[in-house]
Amino acid sequence: MLLNVFNCSPRGVGSNTKVLTDAFSEGFLQARHSSGEVNEVREFLVTDPEDCALGLEAFPMPSSALIAFPLYVDAMPAIAKAFIEDIYSYRGRCGSTRMLFLVQSGFPEETHTRVMKDYLEKLAKRMGAPCDGVIRMGGGEAIRYKRRGSKPGKVWQRYQELGRIYGEKGLLDEGILKSLAGVRRVPLLARLFAPRFVNKFLWDRELKRNGAYENRFDRPLEDVAQGPRLEGGSRPAG
Repeated sequence: MLLNVFNCSPRGVGSNTKVLTDAFSEGFLQARHSSGEVNEVREFLVTDPEDCALGLEAFPMPSSALIAFPLYVDAMPAIAKAFIEDIYSYRGRCGSTRMLFLVQSGFPEETHTRVMKDYLEKLAKRMGAPCDGVIRMGGGEAIRYKRRGSKPGKVWQRYQELGRIYGEKGLLDEGILKSLAGVRRVPLLARLFAPRFVNKFLWDRELKRNGAYENRFDRPLEDVAQGPRLEGGSRPAG
């Protein structure tokens, strides 16, 4: 059984999306399909023009096609939308391609990915391709940092198990899908304390890593919108 993984994250090899597809692929390769066929994985990074071109050639071949990307607030990245528009040219000619999707969001609520699930299922239907399901995950922004530790976390293990079951049966386990999707609504206490935690352990770390921590309170667009200052700090009238 051949699994083609199409990574449509703008971050490419350094993305949270790749961490998750790697875990899924690892489990997939550990399994043997019920038909006795040996499983194989090929990965295509859509950010790389050559890789993207090879991926477009591979898509309509008999295989399972895992299209994976993050959501930025509630929108897919432009590079993911462009790839979907490219493969749409195979509409009606990709019946041997079993489509499945992985959509992950930095926000923990599953509401952010729910509408995307409907969109992707309709996409597969319009293309005439079987759809094996949509993997949805909330709270995925920092997953690439967690993976740097020596022990695989629960999320990695769930994706690995999800891939193993898919590699054996060609099905996505509903129980695992539900556990990954995220909560419907974040509890009140979490909403109160989460911003402080995220700022300290995620954004501040990124700012320091990029040498921008001292500029974290800058508001350059405000100055542009309000115009130049006169000597002494005042602004021109009218």
